[in-house]
Amino acid sequence: MPEETTYTNPIINADFPDPSVIFIPGDGYYAYATHDEFSPTINNIQLSKSTDLVNWSEPVGALKELPVWAKTCNKFWAPQVVKVGNQYRLYYAAEPDTKDGMCLALAVSNEPHGFIDIGKPLVQIPGSTYRMIDPCFFYDAKSGKNLLYYGSAHEPISVVEVDGDGYSIISKPIDVLFPKPGVKFESLREGAFVTYQSKYDRYFLWVSGDNTWVQNGYAVSVYWSDHPQKEFQPIPGNHVILKPNEYWDTCGQNCIIKDTEENDWIIYHAVDPADCFIKGTTIFKRKMCMDRILYNQDGWPFIEGDSPSAVAQPSPKTK
Repeated sequence: MPEETTYTNPIINADFPDPSVIFIPGDGYYAYATHDEFSPTINNIQLSKSTDLVNWSEPVGALKELPVWAKTCNKFWAPQVVKVGNQYRLYYAAEPDTKDGMCLALAVSNEPHGFIDIGKPLVQIPGSTYRMIDPCFFYDAKSGKNLLYYGSAHEPISVVEVDGDGYSIISKPIDVLFPKPGVKFESLREGAFVTYQSKYDRYFLWVSGDNTWVQNGYAVSVYWSDHPQKEFQPIPGNHVILKPNEYWDTCGQNCIIKDTEENDWIIYHAVDPADCFIKGTTIFKRKMCMDRILYNQDGWPFIEGDSPSAVAQPSPKTK
């Protein structure tokens, strides 16, 4: 019997916001995170590696070099790496040197590191400062479509279809989740992440809101649909499943990953009230945290206590 181990949040005790994790069989886990103009690291997109989802290496840069169109911006947000065929794709958002609105971007590699940007933004709406952010790639096995979700700036979460090589968008956007002005945690939507539950034939859309920079102002909500390109609805019961508590604030911008026993884990950033700020600033230090996702008898997800754990928890099964 493998020895039972535990972990305690945070799993990265440093600024590592908007985390996304991919598992590479025979190699381990790679985590990617935002680099911003105020980040305490020079890494362009943060990349850390682990064998157990608990102990992580010092971050390095995921991009080999800065994009030719974004050499001075210092804003590389919400990266997500996926493997499509033999190619690794790094989707992210960046501000161009023209300062004319955030863009969705793509870099590629034959490995889960050393990415090279494709040389131009994947898509941009000039002047839309924060509309084109937080890309999430999702392959829909039922339809065979490569889908890309994105969105914020008090606009809906939208989805487009991308072509086989990932370089081009080949459909008009479809809005799948709308903001609810004045509703706590729901007046702004961002950080979309999509999963599929085969047993019940359900798609889940995990989103964050309202404001990662406001105390007690950020949480994760879950919505569902029977089709990945139709409007998502709140899951039954409590759909705001990860809220701040006295130990962890501004929790959100999550990804979902399975361990070797097919348990689902949510990995996200949160702020420690006892260690709030990046040194020398009044900017929140967003650390990487993790908790297990549970499902009730009807297959709806929840997290114990509806908030981040603050004491030792059983570790994910990774061997």
